[in-house]
Amino acid sequence: MPRVSISISVLNQLEPLRNTLQSIVNQSFKDWECFVVDDGSSVSHEGIVRSFKDDRIKFHRFPINKGVPHGGLYGYKNTTGEFVTALGCDEVIYEHKLRDQVEFFDKNPEIDIIWGVPGNGPMGPVPSWEQYFTGAHNRSKELWIKNFLHREGVPIGGGSCLYRRKVFDSVGYPEENLTAFSDFEFFLRVFKKHKFQVLPFRWMNEIKIPGHVQVSVRTEKNAAKLDKEWEYVNQKHQLLLPPTDGLVTFGMPVYNHSKYIGEAINALLAQTDQNFELIIFDDASTDKLDEALKPFLSNPKITFHRSDKNEGMAVTGNKLLKLAKGEFFVLLSADDTMDPTFTEKCRKSFKADPFLEYVSCQNDFMTEDGKPYTQDHVLKSIPKAVNHTRQEWHDIFYIGNVYFGMGMYRTSTLIEVGGWQPEFGVIADYQMYLKLLPRYNFYVIEEPLTHTRIHGKNQSLISIPDSIKLRRTYYEAQRPFYRPRPKIMIATPFYELKGFSPYIASLDATTKVMTKMGIEYELKTLDGDSYIHRARNSICMDFLADPYMTDLFFIDSDMAWSVNGFMSILFRPEPVIGGTYPVKNKWEMWTSKPEILGEKGNEHFFGINLPDGNQLIKANQLAGGFLRVKRSVLEKFIEYYPYHRYNDTNPIPTLRKEQIEFFSAGVSREPEVQLLKDLEQEISESNGSGVDLSKYKTRFEELRKSRDFIGEDYCFSNRLKAMGCPLFILPNVTITHFGINGWTGNFSEHVSNKKPEAEKPEAPNAAG
Repeated sequence: MPRVSISISVLNQLEPLRNTLQSIVNQSFKDWECFVVDDGSSVSHEGIVRSFKDDRIKFHRFPINKGVPHGGLYGYKNTTGEFVTALGCDEVIYEHKLRDQVEFFDKNPEIDIIWGVPGNGPMGPVPSWEQYFTGAHNRSKELWIKNFLHREGVPIGGGSCLYRRKVFDSVGYPEENLTAFSDFEFFLRVFKKHKFQVLPFRWMNEIKIPGHVQVSVRTEKNAAKLDKEWEYVNQKHQLLLPPTDGLVTFGMPVYNHSKYIGEAINALLAQTDQNFELIIFDDASTDKLDEALKPFLSNPKITFHRSDKNEGMAVTGNKLLKLAKGEFFVLLSADDTMDPTFTEKCRKSFKADPFLEYVSCQNDFMTEDGKPYTQDHVLKSIPKAVNHTRQEWHDIFYIGNVYFGMGMYRTSTLIEVGGWQPEFGVIADYQMYLKLLPRYNFYVIEEPLTHTRIHGKNQSLISIPDSIKLRRTYYEAQRPFYRPRPKIMIATPFYELKGFSPYIASLDATTKVMTKMGIEYELKTLDGDSYIHRARNSICMDFLADPYMTDLFFIDSDMAWSVNGFMSILFRPEPVIGGTYPVKNKWEMWTSKPEILGEKGNEHFFGINLPDGNQLIKANQLAGGFLRVKRSVLEKFIEYYPYHRYNDTNPIPTLRKEQIEFFSAGVSREPEVQLLKDLEQEISESNGSGVDLSKYKTRFEELRKSRDFIGEDYCFSNRLKAMGCPLFILPNVTITHFGINGWTGNFSEHVSNKKPEAEKPEAPNAAG
C-alpha cells in the first residue's frame, strides 16, 4: 500500500494533465499512487497517462460527464494510501511537497490535515509574513467555521492540502450533490472533529487554462444553483460558539513584591465575579514573601508555587499557563491592583462577542503608597489603548507598543500560539499581540480598570543600554508579521557644514518623490569630520544600528542629480550600484570605472541589458559620491573581514564605539589581512606544534614594497570584489559635480556619442 494517494479528475484538458502529472512524477518522495479519472471527456486522455510509463499512475474513464465532484470522489474512494490529496489539472506541485508533508505528519500524529499558503509564486518555504499577508494563519476551529460560514476569505483548499485517510473514515466524503460548495461543506464537517494546520510553504501553483471557468465562479447561468447550494450549507451547519461562562485563572508571577502583593490579592478577592482561581508563582524572590502570603494561602481559590532561580516574567507566565484550569487567563502583576468589576466587565465583553480571544482595559497610575500619581512620568506618556479595526491595529503596532491595561485571554488561544517568548524581554506582551491580532480583533474596555503602581522598579523601565537594544528587539518581533518594506538612508558627509544649492534642490526633489510614493527614508548628515573614510565608516555604523534600514545611499554635498536616476538605482535588486560623473576639468575621465573586455582596439563594457536599451555595466571601481549599497553587503563585509575593526576617536568619550573599517584611504591592506588569516588558520591547525614561517618569507617581503595609493571609495570597491560582491554602474543618470564650476555628465550619452562634448553647456557657478 503506498503512503500517499493522489486523485485527479480531468475533463478535456490534455496538456494541463501532462503538466500536472509531470510535477507528480518529479516528486522527491516516491511512495505514491495517482488515480486519474476522466469524467466523460470528448477526447481520450489515456495516451497522456500511458506516455509516462509509470505503473503508479492509474486511469479510469467514465463515458458521460457527471460534473464536479464526481470524478474526484471516485478517485478518493478507489485509492488506498495512508494520506490522500486531490489535484486539479490546472495545478502543479512543488517537487518536495509530498516529502515535506509526510515528514510533518510523522512528527505530529495529532494533526490530521495540513495546507500550505495560497497564491501563485515561488514554491517551497515562504517567510512567515507571507502566510499572514495571505490570511493563511492558523486559528481556532470556531474561527475557521465562522470564516467559512461568513465567507470571510478562506485561504485554503486546492492541491496544497494533504489528509490522513482516517478523516474520510470519520466524516465521510464531499457531498456529490454539491458543486461550488462541496469543499466548503466538507471542511465544515472536518473542522468540528479534526486538528489541522496551515504551514508556511507554497506547495502548489495554479496554471491558467484558456477558456476554463471554475465552478465556483458566479455567472448568470449558475447563480440560482449556487444560491440554493449555499442555503443548504447554511442550514446544515451552524456557528460553533466558544464558551464564555468558564473559570478565570489569574496567574501572578512574583519577584520581590512582598510589599505590594497583599493589595493585589485583596483586589482580586473583592471581584464582583467570583468564578476564578489564583495561582501565585514565586520567581525566586529574596524578600519576605512567605510572611506576606500567610493570610491568603488557606483560601481554596489560591495555590502557590516557587522556582529555585529567577527566570523572568515570560518564563514564569508560561509556567502559570501550564497550571491554569480556567477557560480564561489573566496575568496579574503583584504590584498592581484592579477595579472590583474587572472580571465581570471582561466576561461581559466575551459574551457580547464570543469569538474574541483578548479583552483588555485601560489603566491609571498610582504612587508607591497607592495614591493617584499626579506628576509627569515616562509611563504616562505612552498612548493608552482604545478600540480600533484590525487593520488599524496592524498599522499602529508597526510604530510600536500601546499601553494596555490588564487583559483577559482565552487560555486555549495562548496555548495554540505557544505562550510568551522570553527572548523578547519587556516587549513579550507586544509580541503576543502580534501573534493574536491576525486571528481576530481585540476589544478594549475604555475604562481605567487597572491601577498601575509606579515605584522605580517597574518591569517597563529599562536601562539606557537595554533601550538601545530594544529597537532590534522590536524589529525581530515584527519581522514574522509585516511585509518587508524599504527604508532608505540618504547619507552625506559634510566637512564645513556647507551644501551646494543644486545639491539641496536635488535632495528636496528626491525626498518629495519618495514621500509621495510612501517610501520611508532618513537623511543622515555627519558634520565636521576631516577624514572622509572615517566619516563614511561612522555613517555605515549608524545605518546598521537601525535594523529597519535596507538601503544606504551615499551622496556627496557637491553633487546634483536627476530624480529619475536616483529612483532607477534605488529600485534595482543588485547589491551595489553607483553613478558615474566627469572628473572635474577632465571630461575624458569618469569617476566610477567599468570593467573592460576585449583586445586593444576592440574594448567594450559588459553587464545586464535594461529595458531602455542601456546596460547595467559591470564596474571595476565605484565612486563614493553617488553610491547605493544594500544592507546585506555591509553585514557580509563584517563577517568576511573580522580584522577590520578599530576604536572610534570621537572627541566625546561617551560617544566612542567600536567601528568597522569599510572605507580606508591609503595603500591596500588586503595582502596584510589575507596573510593574518592564513597564519591564524595554520596556527589553529597546528594544535600547538609550531608553525614554519619560512614559506611566508616571500609574502613578508612583498609587504615591504611600496604599493599604490587608492582613495577610500576605490578601496571599498576592491574589498567588495574580493569577497565576491559584484559592482555595477547605472550609466543613464545625469549627475553634476561641483567645484568652482559645475561639470555635468550622463555616461550613457557620453558612450553613445549622443551629445558630443563640445555641445554640452557648462553648468552655472554653484552657490556655496
